Amino acid sequence: MPVPSPKARAYHARMRLCFIGDSYVTGTGDETCQGWAGRLCACERQAGHDLTLYNLGVRGQTSHDIALRWQAEAQARLHGRDDGGIVLSFGANDVMPDAAGQPRLAHADSLHATERILHQARSRWPTLMIGPPPVGRPGPDQRTRVLEQAMAASCSRAGVPFLSVWAPLLGSAAWCGGIARGDGLHPGGAGYDVLARLVRDWLAWRDLMAAPP
Repeated sequence: MPVPSPKARAYHARMRLCFIGDSYVTGTGDETCQGWAGRLCACERQAGHDLTLYNLGVRGQTSHDIALRWQAEAQARLHGRDDGGIVLSFGANDVMPDAAGQPRLAHADSLHATERILHQARSRWPTLMIGPPPVGRPGPDQRTRVLEQAMAASCSRAGVPFLSVWAPLLGSAAWCGGIARGDGLHPGGAGYDVLARLVRDWLAWRDLMAAPP
């Protein structure tokens, strides 16, 4: 990768990004404790972008849980600034079975919470959304796929760019293999590196990095 010129480094002097979601945003299972968000921002800093990363992932939370907390947390970090942005990623916990074997959150409730978050976030800050990932098991993965497609449609209506990661991660040995060797839900660092590269190659992410401060 070429070293950015001093002019390129100075152009993007400031950017504060809140990564909001669940354990995949936190990077659970990554032996380096970076996750995909940390790896992504570290790569961008090496390319000359002065990013401040706020990791607001909470393990085990559903879309409903995140809808209740995210705004106050983002507000505390971005209020009064013109260099902030929101990156959303959640939904995997919604489809996981509860004690009765039912999804933790009904499909309609997942979409209602997602749409609330999208409209509130987009009205204040540049906003992107990354879809929920698979875990390499047919049952939860099919439910995740259905929810992901519905989330993509919600993002389209809200005017928020959406990145589908379900198919590329399902075909990734680093992602699904890492989950199988780990706790059955989370990959190791190699898997998160795959996800970070998917986001970094995404046109909407590149546009966010290229936007004037």
